[in-house]
Amino acid sequence: MKYSKIEIRNAIRRIIEYFKMQEEVSSQEEMADLWNKIAVGINKKKQKRQRRYFIITTASAAALIGFMWLGAEKFLVNNSSDFSVVATKMTNESAVGDDIQLIVSQEEVIPIKKGSTVTYSQSGTVSVGEEEISHTATEDLYDQIIVPKGKFTRLILADGSSLHINAGTKVVYPKHFAKNKREIFVDGEIFIDVKRDESAPFFVKTAQFEVEVLGTAFNVSAYKEDDYAEVVLLRGAVNLKDNKKNTLKLSPNQLASISDGVISGKKTVNAADYVAWTEGLFVMNTESLERVFLKLERYYGKSIKYDATVKDMMVCGILDLNYSLEEVLSRIAITAPIKYENTVNGFLITKKK
Repeated sequence: MKYSKIEIRNAIRRIIEYFKMQEEVSSQEEMADLWNKIAVGINKKKQKRQRRYFIITTASAAALIGFMWLGAEKFLVNNSSDFSVVATKMTNESAVGDDIQLIVSQEEVIPIKKGSTVTYSQSGTVSVGEEEISHTATEDLYDQIIVPKGKFTRLILADGSSLHINAGTKVVYPKHFAKNKREIFVDGEIFIDVKRDESAPFFVKTAQFEVEVLGTAFNVSAYKEDDYAEVVLLRGAVNLKDNKKNTLKLSPNQLASISDGVISGKKTVNAADYVAWTEGLFVMNTESLERVFLKLERYYGKSIKYDATVKDMMVCGILDLNYSLEEVLSRIAITAPIKYENTVNGFLITKKK
């Protein structure tokens, strides 16, 4: 009978917890009973099956458990498919409140102020801005940052790689990278500058595709609720692989489009335009108002409703996101035939007659 990785990990934890509470087992019968309870606890819904019980001393049990735990930790960290499954589950969990959240365990959530930088050191400490934060040591393998609409933050990983994280984005990453592989999971938009390490390639995984790099800088926009995604390369080189195992290599100033999990095209762009949001600017290169309003809604965290007659209008220009949303909409209205109304539920956009 084959157990899942989560089942194995939970079983090992139960064994460790047992020996923390009890230094010795008084009889072989009690040890056999322990293993029986663990096996039953792994999957109560499974049909009864023949089991083998190992009779071991407390000392040898402790040694065996340590070996099993280290092996399981290494296996789970290095197994990419397991990481993707765990990360997907984590990003499906709902955020609590409107603040940026740094989740370091199931029990501990640290609030982060808008625009703050979260830094992980190689020694394992975590700082927000200049202040080191204390948190409870846990056995959880991964941390997560949840950035709600209307907020943004920056993350520096222990390997020195730097991320700008846009509004409405979730990022899952290991507390410690494996020696031969680095990977994170993204639901939303980030600009990442990867620290080069030829012995440990870096993978950015999303629900639709993954990007493999050594040392480079690129932008990923892959919101789970959108029917499209984009990867834009600023420098270096990246290899893109979609859900259908199609691959594509990007050079600087190239953009790859992904639709419904499949690479749909590549074109030459000015990559700097696509990372301008990290400086508070929104460059519109013949973009539909539907997409413009979606990005503004996320960035400001305010609702924008619009009439169907305006969604396909194309606009160009640069918007300064340091201004209020109302001021930004007023500037769009200068070049596009629209009018806006500030309501109690947000902004309503209609076509100008």
